[in-house]
Amino acid sequence: MGSAMSNYTTALANSLCGGSSRKLIAGWWYSILAVTAILTLLSFIIMSTRSMAEGFTAIWSAVMLFILSIGGTMIMRKFHNSMAVGFFMGGVVAMSQFFFLLFLIYLAYERDQRMMNDSSKYESLMALFSMVQCILLGSFAAILGAHRSEILDKDREQSTKYSSQEASYEPPAHSS
Repeated sequence: MGSAMSNYTTALANSLCGGSSRKLIAGWWYSILAVTAILTLLSFIIMSTRSMAEGFTAIWSAVMLFILSIGGTMIMRKFHNSMAVGFFMGGVVAMSQFFFLLFLIYLAYERDQRMMNDSSKYESLMALFSMVQCILLGSFAAILGAHRSEILDKDREQSTKYSSQEASYEPPAHSS
């Protein structure tokens, strides 16, 4: 499975980004940020026009996306160690599952709105963008997992490994 995913994402990087998997990962991340902006705007609209429960769901998803966007951008730009990238991958997978559940929730809200003969266009849009975000986040996690070795900063990890060995403990001098 890992080899097949790596081959697929390498072919994707070759066709879209000139063979650079780092550019593929960055481009995928920017598309996630774009959908995040759209979902955030829709969340404010839903919060102002719908019930308290639906408004909370919309705003909570926007807050979670904002936190993931800030943390993910920091990790993608600055913190390239294995702990940070692994934590980030786990967060992305969890958010992908969260947006799949939101997709189902917004479908139910849409059905409720239609049963009450109200407009359900915002629920349809939120369901659509939740599914798009779910797919983007899930595929981003797969791409990042297949090419995480290219993201990790091996030189920095090696230098911190050796610098911690060089800074060894020196016992206090004995005074007689």
